[in-house]
Amino acid sequence: MKIRVERDCLTEALSVVGPAVPRRPSVPVLAGIRLRAEANSASVAAFDYEISSHAAISGTEVSEPGEVLVSGRLLTEIAKSLPAHPVDLCDSGEQLEIVCGPARFTLPLMTVEDYPELPPQPPTTGTVDYTEFCDAVTQVAVAAGKDDTLPMLLGINLEFHAGFLRLVSTDRFRIAIRELDWQPSTPITGDQPATVLIPARALADTSRALSGSQLEIACGPAQTVLGLASDSRRATLRTLDMAYAPYQGYLVDRRTATARFPSAALAEAVKRVSLLSTRGAQVQLTCTAEKTRLAAGNDSEGNAEETIAGEFDGDPLTVAFNPRYLLDGLTAMRTETVELALNGPSRAAVLRPTRPNPAGQRDGLIYVLMPIRLP
Repeated sequence: MKIRVERDCLTEALSVVGPAVPRRPSVPVLAGIRLRAEANSASVAAFDYEISSHAAISGTEVSEPGEVLVSGRLLTEIAKSLPAHPVDLCDSGEQLEIVCGPARFTLPLMTVEDYPELPPQPPTTGTVDYTEFCDAVTQVAVAAGKDDTLPMLLGINLEFHAGFLRLVSTDRFRIAIRELDWQPSTPITGDQPATVLIPARALADTSRALSGSQLEIACGPAQTVLGLASDSRRATLRTLDMAYAPYQGYLVDRRTATARFPSAALAEAVKRVSLLSTRGAQVQLTCTAEKTRLAAGNDSEGNAEETIAGEFDGDPLTVAFNPRYLLDGLTAMRTETVELALNGPSRAAVLRPTRPNPAGQRDGLIYVLMPIRLP
């Protein structure tokens, strides 16, 4: 194999497949990135049996076709450090020679015949705006679980409805729900939408590595693999084969009171007051028509309190939240003002943006937060 590529084109392609290179591979060959050159094109690929990723290298001059397998970590680090010159990649039989201006590197070749074939891309299910999808994944991923003993909670549940996509995640203490418009490839019928459960971190890393204006979403008939494709880049993610936790009851609007705040002011107040929250346990919000008071701490370790202005409709009440969970929701909102729908001190509260969406767009993030029981 012998090719010449632009340095920026090479680093861009490697950044796409990077998330599919495992940090601790179960088999040494999975630590590699496959570089393949054909008659008029070249590409890189990576696969760890859970995630596969493939990206074409634009602006490639192919002198000799072929394919090699080299360390993904080293190739990526080398490409980032190269000077701004065309890069020559040549297979010498035992090594891959990388020459870029005055810089020259050699990497030992791995056995490309031992590298597994990437799974085929499933048939396209529909398309969605790429930027909006990435934003939705980032917003929802904050509520995904971190406990490996509960694998069901590690994922984002993706639901294919006729008029919209719904993304849901939960760690039992909070639920993040986001809906966005999409264009199905074929009409969707039936009361129960098709769903796939994808590991949250894998979906976030993989979707960010892609680019373009539209993202193709592909789901196989057995729903064991989710495919994503945009421009000359594509990826597959293995799904989690398990039923998701029921959450639909929290979509029903049951509120006895509503508080509205400037989101930045509320977030800053929570950060300050939570400094004296015992082991980050809770921050109490006492809401009245005149003001909302935030408080944390105890007499033995110190107390903190702060009042902020806002609007409140309903009977005065005090409710307590985990400050980190509350801050995660406020950060994910990305709006100037937020609405907190309350249903007493012990029932789930719902945080959502108060800014109206442009005409024709679906509502923003819905963040359900379970209160901490007061003494």
